[in-house]
Amino acid sequence: MRAFAAVLVAAFALGPPAASAQAPAPPPSQTLYKLIAKDGRITYSDHAPKNFDGQVIRIEPDTGSNVMPSNRPPTPPSPATTGSSYGANRAANREALEKALRAAKAKVEAARQAKADGTDPGPDEMQMIQRRYAPLKPGQDPPRTNCRHATDGEGRPYLLCAMQVPGEAFYDRQKKLDADLDKALEELADAERAYRRGAD
Repeated sequence: MRAFAAVLVAAFALGPPAASAQAPAPPPSQTLYKLIAKDGRITYSDHAPKNFDGQVIRIEPDTGSNVMPSNRPPTPPSPATTGSSYGANRAANREALEKALRAAKAKVEAARQAKADGTDPGPDEMQMIQRRYAPLKPGQDPPRTNCRHATDGEGRPYLLCAMQVPGEAFYDRQKKLDADLDKALEELADAERAYRRGAD
C-alpha cells in the first residue's frame, strides 16, 4: 500500500500527459479554387480536381480582413487638410467683407442722391410771410403783384408784400439728409477698415 501511494503521488506531481497539455493546432486555411470550363461555366471547389479540362485559379483567403481594429486614436487631420479649410474660411470671410463694403458704398450713394433731390422744398414745407420793402419811387414797379402800401407807427411809408418761403419742416428735412449722409460715410469708413484688416 505504501508503494502504491508513492506511485500516485509521483503521478500527480508530474501533471497531465504532455500530449494533452499542447494547444490544439490551428485549422488549415481554406483555399478555394475557381474552375472555368471551356464552355465558360464557372464553379468553385475547396480542392483542385484531377483531370479537369479547363482553367483552375487558386484563390487565397484574405487574412487581413479578419484582423480586429485597434484602439488607437483617430489620426489628426493632415496639414494639407487644415490648410485647405483655413483657405476656405478666409475666402468666405473676404467675400463677406467685400459684400459689406459694396453695401456701404451703395448706402453713401443713395444718401448723396437723396440730398441732391431734396434741395427744393415741398408744398407742405412752405409758409407765408409778409416782407417789408422800401417805399416805391416815382415810376418804380412793386417787386410783387400782391404788394400793398402801409405805414409804421410813426407814419413812415413802406411797401408790404406777401410771399412764400421754406418753413421749419424743410430745414428739419435738410438736417436729416445731412445726418443720414454723415452716418453713411462713417459706416463706409468702418467697412473699408474692416476689409483692409480682413484682406491683409
